[in-house]
Amino acid sequence: MSSSPSTGTHGERDAERVKLALAAGAIIGTWFWDVAQDSLTVDDALAQAHGLDPAMARSELRLEQVVSVVHPDDRQGLTQAIDEAVRRGGRYAHQYRTRGPDGAYRWIEAIGRVDLDTQGNAVGFPGVLIDIDERRRVEAERDQAQTLLRSFVEAAPGVVYAKDRQGRILIGNRGTTDLIGLPPDAYVGRTDAELLADPVQAATVMATDERVMASGQTEQLEEEVSFRDGRRAHWLSTKSPLRDPDGTVIGLVGTSLDITDRKAAEARHLEAEERYRLAAHATNDAIWDWRISDGHVIWNEALTTLFGHALSETSAQWWLDHIHPDDRARVDADIHAVIEGEGTAWNNEYRFRRADGSFASVLDRGTVLRGRGGEPLRMIGAMLDLTVREAAEAALAKSEERLRFATEAGDMGFWDVDLVRDALIWPPRTKAMFGISPDVPVSLRDFNDGIHPDDREATLAAFAAAADPVQRALYDVEYRTIGKEDGVVRWVAAKGRGHFEGDRCVRVVGVVIEITARKIADARLKELNEHLESRVLEEVAERTRVEDALRQSQKMEAVGQLTGGIAHDFNNMLATVIGPLDLLAMRLGDNDPRAKRYIDMAIDGATRAAQLTQRLLAFSRQQPLQPVPLDVNQLVAGMSDLLVHSLGSSIRLQTVLAADPWRTFADANQLENVILNLAVNARDALPGGGRLTVETANGEITAGAASAPADVPDGQYVLITVTDNGSGMPPEVIAKAFDPFFTTKKVGQGTGLGLSQVYGFVKQSAGHVKIRSAVGQGTTVTLYLPRLMADIAAAPSPTTSGTAPLSGGRERVLIVEDEPGVRQFSIDALSELGYPVLAAEGAAAALALLDSHPDIALLFTDVVMPEVNGRQLADEALKRRPDLKVLFTTGYSRNALEHDGVLDPSVHLIGKPFTLEELALRVRAVLAEVR
Repeated sequence: MSSSPSTGTHGERDAERVKLALAAGAIIGTWFWDVAQDSLTVDDALAQAHGLDPAMARSELRLEQVVSVVHPDDRQGLTQAIDEAVRRGGRYAHQYRTRGPDGAYRWIEAIGRVDLDTQGNAVGFPGVLIDIDERRRVEAERDQAQTLLRSFVEAAPGVVYAKDRQGRILIGNRGTTDLIGLPPDAYVGRTDAELLADPVQAATVMATDERVMASGQTEQLEEEVSFRDGRRAHWLSTKSPLRDPDGTVIGLVGTSLDITDRKAAEARHLEAEERYRLAAHATNDAIWDWRISDGHVIWNEALTTLFGHALSETSAQWWLDHIHPDDRARVDADIHAVIEGEGTAWNNEYRFRRADGSFASVLDRGTVLRGRGGEPLRMIGAMLDLTVREAAEAALAKSEERLRFATEAGDMGFWDVDLVRDALIWPPRTKAMFGISPDVPVSLRDFNDGIHPDDREATLAAFAAAADPVQRALYDVEYRTIGKEDGVVRWVAAKGRGHFEGDRCVRVVGVVIEITARKIADARLKELNEHLESRVLEEVAERTRVEDALRQSQKMEAVGQLTGGIAHDFNNMLATVIGPLDLLAMRLGDNDPRAKRYIDMAIDGATRAAQLTQRLLAFSRQQPLQPVPLDVNQLVAGMSDLLVHSLGSSIRLQTVLAADPWRTFADANQLENVILNLAVNARDALPGGGRLTVETANGEITAGAASAPADVPDGQYVLITVTDNGSGMPPEVIAKAFDPFFTTKKVGQGTGLGLSQVYGFVKQSAGHVKIRSAVGQGTTVTLYLPRLMADIAAAPSPTTSGTAPLSGGRERVLIVEDEPGVRQFSIDALSELGYPVLAAEGAAAALALLDSHPDIALLFTDVVMPEVNGRQLADEALKRRPDLKVLFTTGYSRNALEHDGVLDPSVHLIGKPFTLEELALRVRAVLAEVR
C-alpha cells in the first residue's frame, strides 16, 4: 500500500511517539497484522514479552503462534475479542496473561485499531502491548480489601454504621437495614433527625454522636429509639470517632445491638424474683434455693418456724447431714440421679432432724434449672412437714376403715351429698349400683339421671323432704336405677338424714343397699303363686314334646340301621334273581313267547323289589351320593315335562323360579327323584284335580326371627317348595309322614317309603325338610338345602349311548365275590359278553391270581366281604398294578367307598342287583376310561 506525503508525515509522528513510549517503558511491544494476507509482524520487544524467539520477530508469523503462549484460561476470550474487532473495525483493547521468558505469566493490555476498506473488510490491524501486571495486582488487592471490608461489615452482629461530622449516615450493614426498616438508598445520606419519629430522641442520639466526635473517646451506652412505624426499641451502642490518615476526626463509626428482648426478659426476671420472694414469705413450706456450682443454699423463714433452725443460708451438705441416717443414702442417690441425668423434677419423702433433735416426716420437691447446654445450674424446691397431715390421715384412715368394714359387712354403700358445694361422694360399691366404674368421677347429675323415670319423682321428693329445714324427714325410699355404663336396671333401698347448720341443710348423708335379688325373688314368688298351675302344665307339655322328639329320633335311627342291614342281603338275593332271568331271556330269545312273558313278569317284580330296597337305603341315609354344584332353577325347569306327564291332565303345574338363585351341592338324580316323589304324593291328594306349585327361592335363617322354622339352624339355604291345594293332612298324620312304611293309602296302592326317601336324602345332604298342612287346605313341603359357598367346578356329565350294542371285549376280568350265586352269575354274564374271566371268593385268592396273570385288565369286586373288604383289596391291588382298572359292586356301601355319604370321585360303582345290559355298559365304560 502507498500513502500521501501528509499521511507519511502523520505516520512518522506516530512511529516517533511509539519509540518514545517504548523508551519510557510504557509500551513493551508493537505488532502489525496484514489481515488480508494473514501475515503478522512483531518487534523484538513483543516477541520477548510473549516468550518467543527474537528471530521470529524478523519473519512473518501466524496469529495462532502468538495466541498459543497466552494463559489457557484467557485464550478463548482473546480469540473472541480479535474476531469481534476484525468484524466491526475501529479501536481494539483487551487484557490477558502471557508467559514471559522466565516462564511466569504477566498481565498485559493489547491496544490497537482495525482498518477497513471501502467494502468493510479488514485490511490492517496495528497495535501495541502495555504491561499492566502491577496495576492489576494493586486493583486485586484493593478489590480484596473492599470485599473483606464488606464481608466484615455484613457479618458483624447487630448494626454497624458510619456517619460524617454532620451526622449523615455514610454506610450501614444488613443489620442497619433490618433495624431501620428501609433500604440503604433510603437512609444513606440522612440523619437520625430525618429517620427517627421522636424529635427528642433524635436530638439525644445526635448530641451523643457529637460528644464522641468532639472528645475523640469511645463510649458505650443504652439508647431508646422510636421508629416512624410505631416500633420502639432499646439499643446497646458502642460509638468511636472516625479519623483520616492524619488522625483528624472526620466522623463516627458505631455498632448497635437490639436489646429490646433482653430488657423485657430482665423485667420479667425481676418480676418473677419478686413473686418468688413474696411466695416464699407467704407459704408454710420451707423453700430452698440451691446453687449447684458451690453448694450454697438459701432458705426462707419456714426453716425456722417448722423445724427450729434459725438459719437463712446453709450448705447442701448441712441439709444432707440433717436427714435421718436410714434415709440419707437413698435421698442423696435419688436427687443426684435427677441432677446428673436429664431430668428436671425430683420429689421424695424422708425424715428431717429438727433443731431439738426429733425427726419430722417431710415431702420434699424440687426442680432443676439448667443452662443452654443442659448443665445443672440451680435447684429450687419446697419442703412440706407431713407430721400433722400424717396424724390426721391416720385418724381418717382408721375411721374410714371402720366405716368400710361396717358397710361391707352389711353389703351396702354410703353416700354423702354436699349441698353447699353441689358435690357428691360415692364409694365404688355405691357407684356399682348405678352402673359406674370405680375410678369414674360422679356428680349430682349422675344421681338424678340414674334414677328410673318411673321412680324419679317420688325419689327426688323424698330427698327434698329430708333436706327441708322444716320437715327434716327421714330419707327412706326404694327405687330402680339404670346403669350409666351398662344399662342394667337394679333395685336399691336408700336411707339417710340431713345435716343442718341453723335453718340451712348443708349435707345429706346415708347408706344404700342393692335389693335387686330380693325384688326378683318377690316377683317370681308372686308370679309363681298366680300362675303355678299353668306353669306346671307347660313344663309337663314341654317335657312330653322333648321325649316324643327323642323317641322319634331314636326310632328313625333304629329303623335306618335295620334297613341298611337288610338291604345288603336283600340286594344279593335279588342279584341272583334278576341277573339269571336276564341271561335266560337272552338265551330263549323269541322262541317261546309264553316263557318270555313269564320271565318278564319275574324281572318286573324283582326290579320293583330292588327299587323298594333303594328307597329303604335312601331313608336310612346309606345310599351312595354323587353331589355336584346345582342350579335348582335349571333342574326344576329340566324336569317340567316329566312332572306334567306324571301328574296327568287334571292337575295344573306351576313353577315359580327365583330371580337369582344360590347354588347348592347335591346329587342331581336323587334330587329329581325327591321332587318327583313329592309331586306324586301331591297327585294322590288331588283325586279330582287341582293345582301343584314347585317354587325355588333363597332363604336366610336368623335366630329369633318370627318366620324361622323350628330345628333349622341359622344359615343360608336354597329352598325348594312343593305346594298343592289338595285334601291336606291332620296333625297326627303329619307327625308320622316320614316314618317308613307309613301310608294312608289303601293296601297295594303305596309302600309308605316315598316321603321316607325324601327325608333320608335331605338329611344325608346336610339339609332339612318341613311339612305344613291343614285338612282341606292343602300341603306344603319345603326342602332346605345348604347354600354352596365355595367355588366348585361342575363335574362333566357322563356321556352314554342308549343304543350301544350289548357286547363286551377281550380284556381279562378278575371277579371277586363271596356270595356264590352272585359270583356265578357274574362269571356267566361276562363270559357271555366275550370277556376272559377269572374268579375268587376272597382277597387272598384274588391277589394270588392277580400276581400270576399280568394280563388282568379289570378287577370286578364286591365291597362288603368278610375279613378284607373290596376297598382294601383294591388298594392293595393298585399298589401292585397301578394301571389296573377297578369296578365295585354292592348292595350296601356305607363307610367303604364314601366320605360322609358322598361317593369318592375316582370310584366306579354298579349297585346290586344289576341287569346284563347295565353290567355290559358299566364294564365297557370303566375299561375305556383314560387316566
